[in-house]
Amino acid sequence: MLTIETKGLYYKALNRQIRKSLARGEKEIILNDVLGQRYIGGGLESTAHFDIHGTPGQDLGAFMNGPEIVVYGNAQDGVGNTMNKGRIIVHGKAGEIPGHSMRGGELFIKGDVEYRAGIHMKEYLDSVPWLIIGGTAKDYCGEYMAGGRVVVLNLKNRKISPVGDSVGTGIHGGAIFVRGEVKEYQLGTGAIFAQLDESDEKFLYEVFAEYSMYFDTDMRGIAPGDFVKITKKGHRPFANLYTPGMNIKTDMPMHLNLTPPCTYACPTGIPTPVFLNLIKDGKVVEAQRLMDEYTPFRMSVCGTACPTLCMDACNRGMIDEPLHLQEMAKEYYPDFNPDILEEEKEQVISIIGAGPSGLSAAWHLARRGYRIRAYDALNDLGGKVRKAIPRERLSDKVLDMDIERITSLPIEFNMGRRVDRKMFEKIYAQSDVVLVATGAHTGKRIEYPGGERIRSGLQFLMDINEGRDMDLSEKDVVIIGAGNVGMDIACESWRMGAKKVTALDVQKPFAFGHELEAAVTLGTDILWPKFIEKLDDEKIFFRDGTEMKADVALFSIGEIPDTSFLPESVLIDEKGYIMTAEKSFRSSDLKICGCGDIRRPGLITDAVGSGRLAALEINTILTGTTFIYPEKNLVPKRQMNTLYFGDEEGEIDRCMSCGTCIFCDKCIENCPQEAITRNGEIFTIDPLKCTLCYTCANVCPRGAIQAEFFHDIREKAFNE
Repeated sequence: MLTIETKGLYYKALNRQIRKSLARGEKEIILNDVLGQRYIGGGLESTAHFDIHGTPGQDLGAFMNGPEIVVYGNAQDGVGNTMNKGRIIVHGKAGEIPGHSMRGGELFIKGDVEYRAGIHMKEYLDSVPWLIIGGTAKDYCGEYMAGGRVVVLNLKNRKISPVGDSVGTGIHGGAIFVRGEVKEYQLGTGAIFAQLDESDEKFLYEVFAEYSMYFDTDMRGIAPGDFVKITKKGHRPFANLYTPGMNIKTDMPMHLNLTPPCTYACPTGIPTPVFLNLIKDGKVVEAQRLMDEYTPFRMSVCGTACPTLCMDACNRGMIDEPLHLQEMAKEYYPDFNPDILEEEKEQVISIIGAGPSGLSAAWHLARRGYRIRAYDALNDLGGKVRKAIPRERLSDKVLDMDIERITSLPIEFNMGRRVDRKMFEKIYAQSDVVLVATGAHTGKRIEYPGGERIRSGLQFLMDINEGRDMDLSEKDVVIIGAGNVGMDIACESWRMGAKKVTALDVQKPFAFGHELEAAVTLGTDILWPKFIEKLDDEKIFFRDGTEMKADVALFSIGEIPDTSFLPESVLIDEKGYIMTAEKSFRSSDLKICGCGDIRRPGLITDAVGSGRLAALEINTILTGTTFIYPEKNLVPKRQMNTLYFGDEEGEIDRCMSCGTCIFCDKCIENCPQEAITRNGEIFTIDPLKCTLCYTCANVCPRGAIQAEFFHDIREKAFNE
């Protein structure tokens, strides 16, 4: 037997400790000095016994599936909320909505309860929940019941009615038994009195016996004849009720996968929960092939150089910590080359640029059978991924793992070929579509007085990767621009021997993640807002009158693309980028598309995702179909039922599959009207049975069923 002293213990820590204890094999647990800790016993599946001394908080035993909990004191609201199996015994009073949406198990309360006892109770097959109240209940007892049994024992034999008004409002299953007088005006809409039958009397005698045993109460002198029975008048008493603001014909709950936060944050759009669920099912190769549909850079970008936007967004952080998705990207890296998905086609697609966006597009289009010709000014594939990321963060060996898979595809690479306007005209004439993915390589500059000595930070990084190191021994380095590239420059400056490194910005720096952490750990100072007035040979002078020593100054304020090789038919905006529609990659010349940094600046993973989407649009152009830009509809955090999760054994099992249905069928099992059915992956909600109770939405662990904002979600999801 384990005893846990809970005084001052935060509810999350307490529930985590309980789960760990059960995992070790504990079967009996005593909780002392409990005061308001929520969700005790929530979601547990075991046969353990708990003794609780004190007053537990809301939702005691919520979603519980087996344990027995005995409370030596009062309980707050929501006792047994959506309990599936087990028993809760409260030696005191309980708050509002005890037994809310119970579908099995037993809940015994010695004293009185507050409002809406037994609301939405239901039963499924042979699972019939009991809510036994030793005292009295207030208004709306048994509201919207769809099954189960509520018994109000009124053991103090209250002379006035032991229940409030609106008893059984909307009841469409189950029964309520009240010991004492209940007037007809107290019944809610849809509820009627009924005669007790033999099975009712047998049930009540079972209740008397159990109650007497749990609370050591003499039940002699109490008989079934002392009770009135309340049950349903007919089927769906509110079928014709007008509900303001809700159209019953169009606004039923919808089973609709939403976007999990990891996918929402990932510019490449990787459906991580789907990937992990396939692995859980033992379908590792299928999972790896799924990833091939999104990116060829699983090892170098997802597993190494990406700033892990997915991990920063992971909802698992609400429970313990985000999933280690970067490690899993490497752990499940494929040991096979990509598949060719379609037969060879005659159309030729020329791609100018073999960096992350160009290679991503080439990968997707080559797998669909198109003849791909790629051109790049450099001799090595990879663009900035190869040339601008420090080797300490991304080695050639790691990058080459992805490059080898890309070059296994039938892509014609023309390396060391800088495309000028004359060459572009020739390529244009020989191609069905030309995709421009040359990136942005010309460093932006601000012309300060004396600023001609400020070097390009991007060129600094590229020189180092080409073996042209810069000796910075005993030098003060100042970086103008404090984004992630600026942090890479800072780290490399330290590695080149710098005595001091400072990064400046005119606004709050954009740097984040590993790059920021690494630079700060090495000692980089980040100052903002700092506005430069001028430079001399040794110092930088600021508008606020301060100055700073700067032996070496480097710009890191972004890059602009070179578009001089493009024909005049391609419109360029005022910042120097190819102009396209908001959700398209097609330029003003309908035969030319653009992707990556030549269209819009961003992270490496932005470039990878841009290449993929450009490839999808090019495919629709050449097949005469319509390109539908994929929308993202983020699942709200408030719709995640975290009670279902905690202390999973393996890292991959920690994924909550946010917004993504895993066919747990909790919605089907808990629907009081049996309105939801599933055929394979297709869910159907019967509009004639659905009463808009939203039980399905409330019990869904992952937010895959929506109970509000249906029109907006539907229009976004289906582009209506």
